[in-house]
Amino acid sequence: MRGLNRTVGIVGVCAAAGLGGVVMGQRQAIGASNGVASSRASATAVAIVDLERVMLGLKEKERREGEMKDRINTFQGTMDELKKQLEGLTKQLELTPKDDVAKVREIKQKQIELAAQADARKQALQTLISIETGEILRSMYLKINNAVDRIAQKDGWDMVLLDNRSIKIPETVTDREINFIIQSRTVLHAANSVDITDDVITLMNNEFGK
Repeated sequence: MRGLNRTVGIVGVCAAAGLGGVVMGQRQAIGASNGVASSRASATAVAIVDLERVMLGLKEKERREGEMKDRINTFQGTMDELKKQLEGLTKQLELTPKDDVAKVREIKQKQIELAAQADARKQALQTLISIETGEILRSMYLKINNAVDRIAQKDGWDMVLLDNRSIKIPETVTDREINFIIQSRTVLHAANSVDITDDVITLMNNEFGK
């Protein structure tokens, strides 16, 4: 952790909007009150966090996903058993004389019931996985946000932004798509000294399990 000796990132309000060069050219024409405001803005210490990298580096997320996989494997065992029963009914149907209408009807009815049961369980699992994944993401995001708040207060960061520089701009896209992607990228450049991603991972992993 770099601590308080980290280089402070200096940004201005207009620079964040992509107008830094214009502001520099017109600074002499700015009034005294605006000059004070610009001075305050230019002293803002801004850090960045790569949310995806934080998620991938957290021990808690790894454990919770492991627990979910265990439950999925348990469910898969039940599904495999239903599959075996269906296969058994299929073989039984093949060996049943076609003229034994009552027996054929009985086997087919069991097949339909088991198939419906398997389909219902599969859909239920998909819904549960979706809900639980959402709960995990929400919980982890809130914890990350809390960790970022504490690090910012300790190290003197005034603002922390999500580092979304990893958003790629594809070559073959429409003007609407390219505009959306460009506007989604809020961080165009940042020095390594303002990246507190590793600090967040270290803090949360050190506190995990305590």
